[in-house]
Amino acid sequence: MLSKLKILIILLITSEVSLELLQLNEVERFCYPELHQNTRKSCECIEESDPPWGLRAVNIDCSFKDFLTSDLSEVLPLFSDTLHLNWNALETIPQLSSDSLRLLNLMHNNISLVTSNNFAKVKNLKELYLSWNSIRIIEPNAFGELNSLQTLDLSHNNLHILEFNIFSPLKVLDSLYLSWNRNLNNTEGIQNIDLYALFGINDNLRVLRLQSCFLNNTILPERVALQELNLRGNALKRIPELLPDTLEKLDISDNLLETLQDVDTKQLTHVREFYMDDMPYLTTIGEKALFPLKSVEKMSFQNNRRLKAIHELAFGANATHSPSLHSIIFRGSALHSFNITLARIFHQLNVLDLNGVPLRCDCQLAWLKDLTIETNGRCIQPPRLRGLSLRSIRSKDFSCETWPRWLTSIIIFSLIVVCSLAIYLIVIGLRPFGAVVMRRKIGANSPYARVTIEPNRQESY
Repeated sequence: MLSKLKILIILLITSEVSLELLQLNEVERFCYPELHQNTRKSCECIEESDPPWGLRAVNIDCSFKDFLTSDLSEVLPLFSDTLHLNWNALETIPQLSSDSLRLLNLMHNNISLVTSNNFAKVKNLKELYLSWNSIRIIEPNAFGELNSLQTLDLSHNNLHILEFNIFSPLKVLDSLYLSWNRNLNNTEGIQNIDLYALFGINDNLRVLRLQSCFLNNTILPERVALQELNLRGNALKRIPELLPDTLEKLDISDNLLETLQDVDTKQLTHVREFYMDDMPYLTTIGEKALFPLKSVEKMSFQNNRRLKAIHELAFGANATHSPSLHSIIFRGSALHSFNITLARIFHQLNVLDLNGVPLRCDCQLAWLKDLTIETNGRCIQPPRLRGLSLRSIRSKDFSCETWPRWLTSIIIFSLIVVCSLAIYLIVIGLRPFGAVVMRRKIGANSPYARVTIEPNRQESY
């Protein structure tokens, strides 16, 4: 009887505790900021179990609330894990305090300045997103307390000058995004000094994005752990000579290169993904230009409107390549044909995108018909095959003209001249001679006789 009573008491206690927890959860559903707590303007707080240990984690969503910096309270709720303050009207970075906050999202606000020690009370931050603001100045020691930060996004801002060693406190930084800061090239030494030494970037950084920063040159150390580099939309006329050996993904699209040569790719032996899309001046892929890419798995030359030639030995003399290569994209380029020396490469592909390529379907391109994959290629020449896909054309339709086109044009022009001359001579031969004289006399009653008109006699009285 006593044991049953103990069990009943324990059940009552546990039920009261669970009821209190439920009530606590209901209160914490709209827990922040303190000024608007449990109102319609409050943020939504969702409690989850943080893997792998199942610890309590509170995710706070304050997006699209039109908050000003003064609306936010400094102290965050207990167990706060993520805080999303994107799409508000924050004019400065709010002072926040939390020992558990892991992610802070401040995208799409009106922030223009990052002050020193701005994040001194959120030391355990691992991800910080400041993109799509108007940040122009970052004061020294702005990231001084973020020793655990792994991802920093400063893209789509108005950065002009970055201080020397600005990122040196970030010892474990893994990803750095500086894209779309169009005046970043005003930083002294950014064109001719090692970026790692200039900004104090740690050697373990894996992802660096410098898209659309108007850079003419980029110098990176060779002995670092960088795996992904995005230099899209700059003013580079050659691929940078000094690149890390560990690089696995390189995007050099939308730059000013006119030809791709083997000297450009000699250091890309470990690259697995290579992108050269939207190049406004690229016309040629030269001899052995793709030979150094021994580990490449995917290449993209998409939307290169002036790319008209790929050398028959672009992959080397024997056209041998890494067996890991499985995808090449030429979509939207101006290539007309591919030499049969590339057949060995193309036959090992899983993806060959020729959509929008103006192919000249003659006997030199007949081997492309034997590919087992769908290329989406269509013929633009000859006129009888215009608009037809490679898969729908029969092999015997890939024929070449017996006579050169220029010789055919000369023969046709000559025939036109000969025919015109013959017609002229015939017309001249049928005309009468100019000295023909009428020998028969014209009688008085002939209609061709001379007529004398006399004046009206009635007018003379």
